[in-house]
Amino acid sequence: MSNFKGFAELRAPRDLVKKLEYDLARVVKSPQDQYAAFDFFVTAEHIVDWIHPHSRNEREKIRSTLSILKITSHLANGVKHFEATAKHHQSVKAVEKTRYVETGYVEEGYFEDHLIVHLTEEEKSSFDQSSIKVSDLAKQVYDYWNSNAPQA
Repeated sequence: MSNFKGFAELRAPRDLVKKLEYDLARVVKSPQDQYAAFDFFVTAEHIVDWIHPHSRNEREKIRSTLSILKITSHLANGVKHFEATAKHHQSVKAVEKTRYVETGYVEEGYFEDHLIVHLTEEEKSSFDQSSIKVSDLAKQVYDYWNSNAPQA
């Protein structure tokens, strides 16, 4: 059995929350940056794995409890596996990049294009809207984990 645990100095759930804060700053600074959003949601999804590394039941219980975690799981698995095909991923209809003009018409970065998450009917009641900017969603996900990840 391997003794491989963590990644360099990332060794505990709080370390992933610190990384999440770093990724959040990237998302807020560049709300159109799909690479930063990818990093953010994949990191956020795996905090649960670091809290309960040996209990699939506990991980599934936590992920199925709150809309914010269901959406995070759906997004993370969608970007990580290209397509979120598991039956429990029922939170996100699509993610798109809003554009003021067609691609190539003006230099990239000239307008602030946001990544937008379109929620399913089941989840939109949690946010009182059918769509949310990735940067706004990321702030809520960070706030959740900053308040709920174990301190040690």
